[in-house]
Amino acid sequence: MPIVGVVQDFHIRSFRETIKPLAIASRASEHLTFNISLSGGSSTWPSAISKIQKAFKEVYPEDNWHYSFIDETIANYYKAEQYTSTLLKWATFLSIFISCLGLAGVALYIMNQRQKEIGVRKVLGVTVTQLLVLLSTDFLLFIGIAFMITVPAAWWWAHSWLQDFAYKTTLSWEIFIMAGVFMGAVALLTISLQTIRAALANPVKSLAVE
Repeated sequence: MPIVGVVQDFHIRSFRETIKPLAIASRASEHLTFNISLSGGSSTWPSAISKIQKAFKEVYPEDNWHYSFIDETIANYYKAEQYTSTLLKWATFLSIFISCLGLAGVALYIMNQRQKEIGVRKVLGVTVTQLLVLLSTDFLLFIGIAFMITVPAAWWWAHSWLQDFAYKTTLSWEIFIMAGVFMGAVALLTISLQTIRAALANPVKSLAVE
């Protein structure tokens, strides 16, 4: 068949595969494929597809008729990734929720244990802001340690997953920095209620109890 044109490389399969040679012919030896752009709203497409099928059968009565949408075909290449994404979203939400409950419980316990210490510091003139910084520092230290442990594991998992793709993006450290900032913000928000309550408490009551 004569070559009438050459186009730039483009993907016809998943990004897991490299771009392979492709010939686009107007009449194949075994299979007929027509690429048709449907205009207008989706409500008019069933009628248009029915007319296309009728015209196809009139010209090629012996060939089988089948059609598919290119966006659905491409989406099918990434079904596994879509399922994984949905699962990870729910798992992340549950993990954050459970972690926040545990962190709030630990914060409440520690504030009760340090009630007299907080009372003494307030009597000695420590401000509420200084108390908040003092009480939050220990929590942020442990969160920082947890962050340093989880970042290498997360990077290794993401890097290994990307190796399955022939064409892939690069992992930026900005993603992990943003995750760390988010972790700190969520932790501070979770423990802020308990720390503020402990910092604003009347020191006389905590020091009067033996």
